[in-house]
Amino acid sequence: MRRPHRPHALRVAAERLRGAAWVRMSRRIDPVVEDGRRRVRILAIADAVSPFVYSQNFPDNLPPFDLVVCAGDMPGHVLEFLATKLVVRPVYVVGNHHNAYLRDSVTGELRLPGGCINAHGRVFEHRGVRFAGLEGSLRYRPGPHQYTEAQMEWMALKMAPRLWLERRRSGHAVDVLLTHAAPKGPNEGDDFVHRGVPAFNRIHRWWRPRLHIHGHVHLNGANAPREYTTDEGVRVVNAFEFTILDLDLGPDTADTRAGEAAG
Repeated sequence: MRRPHRPHALRVAAERLRGAAWVRMSRRIDPVVEDGRRRVRILAIADAVSPFVYSQNFPDNLPPFDLVVCAGDMPGHVLEFLATKLVVRPVYVVGNHHNAYLRDSVTGELRLPGGCINAHGRVFEHRGVRFAGLEGSLRYRPGPHQYTEAQMEWMALKMAPRLWLERRRSGHAVDVLLTHAAPKGPNEGDDFVHRGVPAFNRIHRWWRPRLHIHGHVHLNGANAPREYTTDEGVRVVNAFEFTILDLDLGPDTADTRAGEAAG
């Protein structure tokens, strides 16, 4: 018996297939290996919504990248939008504002964005990149996601056992430290609200992340300095609005490939 012709269903299926193929081909999923070294490209965002990121043309309107990382104060609906556009879940921390939360349409309760990975207080591997994350800022008034220096120190200290194990296992504790606030140093703000967090500098000294991505401090002007390198060799980058970063993850080994499969 001849099957009925269903042009609408066929057209929808074809569009879905084309869309899936476009996402797969336009964005790499795992770090690239070149000359025996693993390299990853990160799209980092924070604090201000860029029209290049929150765009129906995203991600095809930007150079290829492997991961999206958010350093806080990004609206939850933007994070969910990015999650629907990508095959790899965005990694984020919450900032000192409350805009990451969404109102659940069923329960009416506030919730964090779906389809994303909250890095706060965790050490974990995601697509071959080892992250450690801490949310919020130093306290400047009553409110959520603001902490005293002692609380920041305690949250950083609680990650130490896992960082020690990772360093013992692979020789390097963490690739990317993701925070909202800046460490003490050139990228912190001049005012009390945007002061740097000493606990993050201790993480630099003890655990030597390859890259520290933060937000919180807004950049003014096209030539405003965005990054610097610490005495420990940590690259510190302010992700305000958006920036694309290339990160060298070191030699390609069996251990790192196993980590990618697990992540």
